Amino acid sequence: MPALTKTLLTLLFSALCLSAAAQSSGDTLRVLFLGNSYTYGNNLPAICIALADAEGKTLVTDQNTLGGYTLQGHSTNATSLNKIAAGNWDFVVLQEQSQIPTIDFYRYSSMYPAAERLNDSIKKYNPCAKVTFFMTWGRRFGGQQCDQGQVNCSPVFVDFHHMQDSLESAYLGIANQIGALAAPVGIAWGNVLADTNLILHTGDNSHPNFTGSYLAGCTFHAMFWRSSPIGLSYTGSLSPALANYLQIMADSTVFHSDSDWNQGIDDIAAGFSVVTNGDTAAITDSTQAPAGATYIWTFGDGDSAFVAAPTHVYDSAGQFTITLIVSHCGQADTVTQTVTIVQPVGLEPAAYHRLQIGPNPSAGRLHVRWSALEQPETYFRLLDPTGRLIQEFRPEGGETRIDLTLPPLPDGLYFLQAITREASQVRRIILRR
Repeated sequence: MPALTKTLLTLLFSALCLSAAAQSSGDTLRVLFLGNSYTYGNNLPAICIALADAEGKTLVTDQNTLGGYTLQGHSTNATSLNKIAAGNWDFVVLQEQSQIPTIDFYRYSSMYPAAERLNDSIKKYNPCAKVTFFMTWGRRFGGQQCDQGQVNCSPVFVDFHHMQDSLESAYLGIANQIGALAAPVGIAWGNVLADTNLILHTGDNSHPNFTGSYLAGCTFHAMFWRSSPIGLSYTGSLSPALANYLQIMADSTVFHSDSDWNQGIDDIAAGFSVVTNGDTAAITDSTQAPAGATYIWTFGDGDSAFVAAPTHVYDSAGQFTITLIVSHCGQADTVTQTVTIVQPVGLEPAAYHRLQIGPNPSAGRLHVRWSALEQPETYFRLLDPTGRLIQEFRPEGGETRIDLTLPPLPDGLYFLQAITREASQVRRIILRR
């Protein structure tokens, strides 16, 4: 393996292992809550912290949860934006004012545009953060929701569940639109209310009592950790039996419903197919991964590549294992395939190894020797690691020099392909200035 390629592969692989180890060994998450009184009521972040602690995990939180605040307000609020810009968040939770999602005018003119602006800010400073919408709950008895001037209103909701359907549609709509998670707190509330006579609202029929906030905390615990809250020892002011019931309902809502709430949106599933033709392996990538994922290929012959779908040329026949490692934000997946490489048909072994290139690594000027150079139809093609053509050259006699300094190319791995009417050979070139 060329020294430059080997060193780069070693550094990338080491960084990947360290990142994955840090992700798995710390059991620590950092969460920023941006919402209003539905979040700060009963100190929902503290409930989430206590539930995490009961599982032996560490949850670090911060919040900006002003009474009656909207996502439109957070999108221009200096405190919210500064907390986003502080970076290093694993999750940023966005909670809209409770009525806005149910009023079409405000859903589309205020909530959705503000969510998109916040998402852009979050991803700018926290590329690995998972934006998570806090799907709130309906009013206890439904009713019509209007702005102060009674100009823009929702439908007249006949009960909690009717209003909850509207909230679910609004939150899932924006979550799917921007590729975010949706914590189904309101759905968990609806499941409990359909199953029992429990009261989850306070006397204003809007805000949560502690039972409602505890259920919300269990739902967020399941979403943050992708771990069931069932059996956690923290119960707050609730009886163990009631807390256990709410844990079960949160688990059922998050993990056993018709929707997965986009939990796997950032998961990685590496995959590829390969077609061989003589000495060449052409790879088609089928990986499912977030944008910006890193690819590391090794081809079993000491060479590597770092693009999504490389084409690789082998120097010799035999069986080789192609390995792909895809990583993103501390997660990684690996897949391998074994390929059989045969010598190209019609190419004699003696001629196959006569193409000589030096120096290699090169500063850009190559000396080339090949027995077929004097044939009039001979030419050279310079390829990048994906097989894309960069330049073509014509030889000058039995020996020739190729200048790769104009136009200037970045340092790295390239392929030089020598072609005649009857034969083709490829050699790797490392440009290093």
